[in-house]
Amino acid sequence: MSNADDFETPSNSDHAVGIPQPAKPARQTESALPAESVADGWFSYQPPVHRIPNAADAMVFLLLLGMGLVAMIGLIGIALKLHWFGWRDPARLLLNTRVALGSQLGIYAVALVVALPIYRTMWGRSLMEGLQWRPRLAARLAARLVLVAVACDVMAALGNALLPFPQHAPIDKMFTTAADAWLLFAFGVTAAPFFEEMIFRGFLVPALATAWEWATERFTGRHSRGVDDQGFPVWGTGAMLFAALGASVPFALMHAAQVSHAWGPLSLLYGVSLVLCAVRLRTRSLAASMVVHASYNFLLFAAMFVQSGGFRHLERLQ
Repeated sequence: MSNADDFETPSNSDHAVGIPQPAKPARQTESALPAESVADGWFSYQPPVHRIPNAADAMVFLLLLGMGLVAMIGLIGIALKLHWFGWRDPARLLLNTRVALGSQLGIYAVALVVALPIYRTMWGRSLMEGLQWRPRLAARLAARLVLVAVACDVMAALGNALLPFPQHAPIDKMFTTAADAWLLFAFGVTAAPFFEEMIFRGFLVPALATAWEWATERFTGRHSRGVDDQGFPVWGTGAMLFAALGASVPFALMHAAQVSHAWGPLSLLYGVSLVLCAVRLRTRSLAASMVVHASYNFLLFAAMFVQSGGFRHLERLQ
């Protein structure tokens, strides 16, 4: 992934974030500061620069996910009360793969539907544009992005051989029938990478990078890097490193219960997240990191498919 034409010269419609760009004269009034405004460091006043997505934007989306969770809990409660689909035992529902995946998808869907008008109002642009989706760039880099996913899978295979992994992880219990396995396969290569990338690399990484830049500006009194000619924040190397290292912690911990909180698989998940963050920051395209994530999951499920004889012998996965 070293072709300069792909990474360093984005088009006007697909401008990039993450790599410092020379300030353009038209934007000077937005980010440039008079000399006296930075003389006193923390106590000086600096004109605010609207950088998105910031920490407040990320918190709003987190609240929307909470709203989706409440909605799904309420819906399942009503279903149990009225015995929809023959549901009577809450404990059994917790082990039902279809209910678990459906509930998770419902949480994401509620958050997304509500988020679309909210962020258009807040940002003055669509949600996916504000998150720098940039699918055309991801399509141009598709071959190299798949190779990155292959490298991650090789890393995972080596880690599986060298690091301690639980013998009977909770996630194994979700592979009870071939139908469940196919549902997990479909969910794992579509909805899961899309929404996880939106949450972690779409909102959290930019929020952490911008928080680092803001704190640095306040403590050192240096000029803000401001935004580029498309209105996206410009970050330094320190901000991007901080964002990648910080965002990878909750990403790994989100999967902790599935792998019995074992440090071996959690270390691998942290490493994979760092790669995804690097792709997001290097290409400045959320779609690019989603392609790597989906390809990585696809290769994992493909290996399970072969190992289990087309999901007909799921006991081989235990």
